[in-house]
Amino acid sequence: MLPLSRRGKSLAPIIVQSGATETERYAAEELRAHLQAITGAPFELHEAESLPPRAVVVGQGALAERLRPDINFRTLGDEETVLSCRDDYLLLAGGRPRGTLYAVYRFLHTQLGVRWWTPWAAHIPRRRDLTVPHLNLREQPAFEYREPFWYHAFDGDWAARNYSNGNRPNLTSKHGGKITYAGFVHTSFWLVPPQTHFAQHPEWYSLIDGKRRWERAQLCWTNPELRAFLVERVRQVLRENPQARIISISQEDWTGACQCERCRAVEEREGSAVAPILEAVNFIAERLEREFPNVAFDTLAYWYTRKPTRALRPRPNVIIRLCSIECSFAQPLESPMNADFAADIRGWSERCQRLYVWDYTTNFSHYLLPHPNYFVLGANLRLFHKHGVRGVFEQGAYQSHGGEMAELKAWVLAQLLWNPYQDEDRLINEFLKGYFGAAARHVGSYLRLMADAAREFKMTCFTNPVNAPYLHYPILRRAETLWERAERTVQSDPDLRWRVQIARLPVWYAWLVNWDRLQEQASVAKQTWQPPADKKTLAERWLQRATAPGPEGWKRITHVNEAGLTPEEFAKKVI
Repeated sequence: MLPLSRRGKSLAPIIVQSGATETERYAAEELRAHLQAITGAPFELHEAESLPPRAVVVGQGALAERLRPDINFRTLGDEETVLSCRDDYLLLAGGRPRGTLYAVYRFLHTQLGVRWWTPWAAHIPRRRDLTVPHLNLREQPAFEYREPFWYHAFDGDWAARNYSNGNRPNLTSKHGGKITYAGFVHTSFWLVPPQTHFAQHPEWYSLIDGKRRWERAQLCWTNPELRAFLVERVRQVLRENPQARIISISQEDWTGACQCERCRAVEEREGSAVAPILEAVNFIAERLEREFPNVAFDTLAYWYTRKPTRALRPRPNVIIRLCSIECSFAQPLESPMNADFAADIRGWSERCQRLYVWDYTTNFSHYLLPHPNYFVLGANLRLFHKHGVRGVFEQGAYQSHGGEMAELKAWVLAQLLWNPYQDEDRLINEFLKGYFGAAARHVGSYLRLMADAAREFKMTCFTNPVNAPYLHYPILRRAETLWERAERTVQSDPDLRWRVQIARLPVWYAWLVNWDRLQEQASVAKQTWQPPADKKTLAERWLQRATAPGPEGWKRITHVNEAGLTPEEFAKKVI
């Protein structure tokens, strides 16, 4: 047992060692700031080469080796953490670049109960007396690449504190950086712009119905001159982006695959439209691996290219990023409704040494529409991990605040990306209590109501609200009652009331987007028509809440869907 504070007085300094990295020094500062917030005590932070009678040591170095001579700190994984408390010393250290920072956050999270729900909401417990028990913990994240792709999750501090290391968050050198892509997705025309090359090299682009074209088409991936060009183009991009650890060489976001004799022959041989692309990416990866040994070459198994190849295998430095876009997200991805995807993930896991998944956790046609996938997120991540997936991109409402249950989904996903074998129901309940306070019970009942109503429905990431059973009149009436109770419960707390009001917007959106059909459903069910207000009044209330200012870290909602519909345009459209 190590006492850190008594009656608001600190009892142990925080020490960093000479040679500490910027990230390790920042980790020590984060630890000091949070310990002071918890205890009210001022903690001393300094560099030292010797151990005082009692101390907290942060990061690698001679003192860490003295405290734990059984650990070779130089061989720790990049993000591996060590939490050790014995005798009179607490050691928080890890691999470089991010292991020590994660060790500090894991200590604050698992031992002291700190939670960072959103950039504008956190839980910092208050304890003037603070003692650390004996600890001997080592952890590594389950996935090497972790990205909950929700708008507020791009905040660098939130991302680091919740172990997100993906390409988009604003993670800087103090956070230990991140896993950076050169390009990100649908990059073939970025690498080979048709406006520049088509006139001189039409043979580099798809042959469709006997004619070379580039509009709504792809590259002719089997063309040998194109492959040679791509090697030099990718080399140029990587030299211009030395921080990149992955480069995307991937199809455009439409069909239009090349129908030339060579491309078709490769497809037929391998039984998959991905084969010509994978052959080309393997070719590029092999020729550039000596110059760029720390770079992976990424391509998609997406839509018409999702099926695994027969004999062709990705090289060890090639990433296959498998996409779940066709799936139903109300059920786990290994359910019978998603049998094709489950077969594909099994197939790719047998063929690929570095498999990533691009998963979908929102409705892109209606960011603010209820999308009850809350209770399948853990099952899906466990499926990925069990099949050797090494990186996961969880795409949510990424253009604006206000996505349905965005705060809950991003936080739960971040925790599960670190360890998917946690109890997701416990995580959800923990978030609800921490973020919504006394309203948590009603919000939890709402989540169950919607998920139960969606249980047998194919809910895609583009679901139309017309046929969704969880948006039928009887369900929305019960949902409205639960949100009304939730808002009344926290009426006297401005912060909690605002959080409930923002989370209620998707149900109001569902009323507005489907008003006439809901009236018909009420009539058929012989139920009294009781919307929350008349349509014009409800639209005005919805718009006022959607565009009003919020706490620090929040920006007003700007996107109702991926196409860019604004709240003002939506309200005008539905009135």
